Amino acid sequence: MNHKRLAQWSIGFVVLIFMSQAFLIVRLYRTNFDFLEKVVNSIGHDAYIQDMNRRLDDTNPMVRPSVEILEEDTFSTVPVKGYDLDSMPGIDKSSTVALVNIGIELYLADVNPMKLSAIDSIASVLLKKENIDATFYTRIVDLSSGKVLEVSRKDAPLSLNSISTIKSNNIPLNFEQTKVLQLVVLNPLKTIFSQMTGMMTLSLLLCLLCIYCLYILQSSLARQKKLAQSKNDFYNQISHELKRPISIVYQAVDSLLNTKSIENKERRERYLNVSMGELQRMNSKIDMILVMSMDNEGMFELNKVEIDLPGLVKELVERINIPGSKPVKIVVDNKLVHPFIVADRDHLFQCISNLTDNAIKYSGDSVRIDIGLFEEQGDVCVSVRDNGLGISEENLGKIFEKFERVNVDKKMHGYGIGLSYVKQIVEKHGGTISVSSEFGKGSEFIIRLPQTKVS
Repeated sequence: MNHKRLAQWSIGFVVLIFMSQAFLIVRLYRTNFDFLEKVVNSIGHDAYIQDMNRRLDDTNPMVRPSVEILEEDTFSTVPVKGYDLDSMPGIDKSSTVALVNIGIELYLADVNPMKLSAIDSIASVLLKKENIDATFYTRIVDLSSGKVLEVSRKDAPLSLNSISTIKSNNIPLNFEQTKVLQLVVLNPLKTIFSQMTGMMTLSLLLCLLCIYCLYILQSSLARQKKLAQSKNDFYNQISHELKRPISIVYQAVDSLLNTKSIENKERRERYLNVSMGELQRMNSKIDMILVMSMDNEGMFELNKVEIDLPGLVKELVERINIPGSKPVKIVVDNKLVHPFIVADRDHLFQCISNLTDNAIKYSGDSVRIDIGLFEEQGDVCVSVRDNGLGISEENLGKIFEKFERVNVDKKMHGYGIGLSYVKQIVEKHGGTISVSSEFGKGSEFIIRLPQTKVS
């Protein structure tokens, strides 16, 4: 599966997780809302019944009403002081208990009328038992006219929003059921969301985790894609670069096969020197690739010996191959008190050589390279400073990465592994490498190596 397809599948799965979490939250909200509606209906009814029983208890026992349901055929034979529901049109007779409660309420309206504040007090206690902390009030509404007859709070809104309020079922106060009592809970969303805090927190954390994982995955895929492209470019470049020394050596050997060239000592030495230089250059590049490959496998080890560092730099300067007619001036400033250090001679030589080659390659028409040797805080330091093109500040942090070339000028050949190799070898020696640069004015690389002795 390619990177693009994997990224598409990853985004699809994350979107699916988001949708499933949103669906669960909506379902949970709907369930909590329905449950709260049922609780409000139950509390509204219970508060009204408790208040009615309290008013009955407060009524004089001598005048308390007696409730008796008479059969239809007894109305004419038994004198009754009450309500003839059969003569009232539009009366719902499905619930005998509701009719009895209405009858009692109509009686109490004269002797001990309802007080909404008392019902609020009872409802407050019942709501607390259900762990519902919400603002509420009770009201009496005339359904026939749609008017609010009485409210328990002066600041209570007269019109209700179905989203911001929950209204209990109507509790009828007359037989026609046009006058009803309602318990209204304001801002139920606060209560509902407080109950959903745990679920919403877990969903949010899961979503954030998915976003973070997607970010890591996308970053890894982008880096892998860039690395794969860099490797392809590296293989293409190195195949062309290796052809160059091979071609030069081939031409030199072919010329030497000519009898006249062999007999000419000056020409023969020049061809052999050119061949040797190109073979050494090719060998050093191959060594860098092998070292990086072996180090990745954990098989690379340094061959440390005691070496004369100033002598190593002198040999390097003498062997520098200056391309074309570009004038190059190299100045060596040796301030070492102890010239001998313990290091891998071949790899340290190659490290300094890479720095000087880069200084010549990425430079203008005239090159000046200052190589400094000095001691600082117990370390032996090698600085290579040039007056070349310099490195921009945003590229300083990535010049030591593998296959990274901050200068993409096609005229300047390279593999993007030179500075990575230098950093790798220096760190293998237990040292560090740092760089300071000003774009357009030049750069300075400083290698710091611990000053150790051969055991």
